[in-house]
Amino acid sequence: MLTHIIDDIRGLIGRPVAFHTPTYSGCGTCSLDPVSNTSTDSFCITCGGVYWIPSYTITTVTGHVTWGPADIMNWYTGGKQFEGDCRVQIKYQNTTRDLLDNVEFLVVDGKSLEITSEILRGVPEINRVLLDCIEKEKAA
Repeated sequence: MLTHIIDDIRGLIGRPVAFHTPTYSGCGTCSLDPVSNTSTDSFCITCGGVYWIPSYTITTVTGHVTWGPADIMNWYTGGKQFEGDCRVQIKYQNTTRDLLDNVEFLVVDGKSLEITSEILRGVPEINRVLLDCIEKEKAA
């Protein structure tokens, strides 16, 4: 009964959350070095020397999105890092576990985010998952 109420609330205030799951294919321009599992041509225009080219499957789910303050910094060994930029709550279903195991990043409100932690919620059975995310670094 409680699950139905939570789903209704998420349906009313939820926003689309796009989960990007990669599938990798080999570069058609160069060949694979079996020792390093990268390209034999490190200057390949197509793959940039990586050899494996990702193509993304996008799965859109409705989630309750909460943005945190962007000025909170936490210290780590390598310096400071923004913590908890975003929290997304989605429904936990049979397909959710596969989606979370294979996702590379997600897009919320036009921002690319990496999942830093997953928190399972629900009593007596798990019915939702909270995803703590931070914004991905932009390529230079």
